[in-house]
Amino acid sequence: MNSELRLEAQKQLADRECLLVLLRPRLTLVKGLRWPLNGFAIGNRIYRNAGFGDWTSFYDWLRNKDSVLLGVRYWLSHGTEFLTKYTERLTYVKGDPTRNIEIYFSACRLPEAALSADQAFLYDAIFQSERGDYAIGFGMEELSDKDLKSLERADAEWSVASPQE
Repeated sequence: MNSELRLEAQKQLADRECLLVLLRPRLTLVKGLRWPLNGFAIGNRIYRNAGFGDWTSFYDWLRNKDSVLLGVRYWLSHGTEFLTKYTERLTYVKGDPTRNIEIYFSACRLPEAALSADQAFLYDAIFQSERGDYAIGFGMEELSDKDLKSLERADAEWSVASPQE
């Protein structure tokens, strides 16, 4: 998709809810914030856009053979390859250093390829805290009500965040 069409699509979908995945030892998720998002705060820790923009690559929502949401596959692009090394210690992340990282919301790690190829791209910003911690935000436009219910059952810590300029 050319950049003009993508910008038009972003304008039409502005102020949509996003899912933030905080790349911490325990899977930590934040829902309820809207994109575009320049930054957010959790407690006294502030995360800011890491300088890659609102769109960095593609992502796929991972689903099993029964169409249950399992996680998200984030495709690495130039400059974001560091996330493989950064996430290698996280038990809920599976990384392929030259291609992608897969972030799982449950212990089930068997995505069905035909049901896990969304190629979503409207929003996937990378955020960094002043302490060097990272988070990735994903647009949730492709998620169905069934997916959202599955996400609510994720084996995760849910945090509350507030937007920051």
